[in-house]
Amino acid sequence: MDSVNTELTVLKRDMAVSQDDTIRMLLEQSKRTSRAVLIRRAFVQDADPGLRLVTRPGPFSKMLRSNERLDLFLLIHCITARADWGVAHRSETWGRAAGISFATNGTASAAVSRHLHKLKELKLISTEPYGRMTKITKLLEDGSGDPYTLPSGDKEGSRKSTYFKVPFAYWEQHYYRKLSMPAKAMLLILMSQRSPSFALYKAREYALWYGISPSTVGRGIEELKKKRLLYEFLSEQQLDGFSVLGQSTHVRWALAAPFDLNVNKTEREAAEAAWTPEGIARTALRIGSRIPALSGAAIPR
Repeated sequence: MDSVNTELTVLKRDMAVSQDDTIRMLLEQSKRTSRAVLIRRAFVQDADPGLRLVTRPGPFSKMLRSNERLDLFLLIHCITARADWGVAHRSETWGRAAGISFATNGTASAAVSRHLHKLKELKLISTEPYGRMTKITKLLEDGSGDPYTLPSGDKEGSRKSTYFKVPFAYWEQHYYRKLSMPAKAMLLILMSQRSPSFALYKAREYALWYGISPSTVGRGIEELKKKRLLYEFLSEQQLDGFSVLGQSTHVRWALAAPFDLNVNKTEREAAEAAWTPEGIARTALRIGSRIPALSGAAIPR
């Protein structure tokens, strides 16, 4: 907070600070050296316990009508302290940071309370009085209402421990303002896959898996492409019995910086190994074995 005050001029001290200044103050308060906040994958797609993977949409699917509510949720996760995963600020601070209300006449409290009430209904937070403010405590991201714990991300752990990172650049580079809700929805979904590249499935499949409408999927993907946050990573031909030509193009896509940070260690090492001389040689041998002229097989005449 001190660093914000020192940058304000005397003429501005009788005015509320900007949304950007408020967000910057909150991000600095988080003291996260990684410059990113961890969010469990269960927030966008939850999974039932057991050997057989059964997935269902997470609580995120019920937040798509409000950009402000999503940003409020992410900011709460950013700055809650490890001691009890709770934080208290004035309603005006939350209102400015999330773009809910910029009022300073006392009306911000009601506006912010409505959004907090929705988050409580989804069992993502709990609240309690804290003097003249409200203390917000984050709960497990799956909407179970269970107390929050830090996700480990260990392979040996439960599926609830799998997480993805939302970089501070989401706020610092103003993507919270630049992106529409469909684009934010697909950005979080694709980041949650934690893969260096991925196939873009049909909109109906995404809608079924994540509980969002096909039109939201389509608009979100197109916006990410237009803003160059989603790009064609790899294009290859493959045999396809349903195609007239017997082949089709298989395209894999990837997220661009600053949202390309969610790659698990195993896949990152595999991707790096593929570009070593040995990896390139293995790939060439594998591809060559499928082509008669290169594999030494007799060519039909």
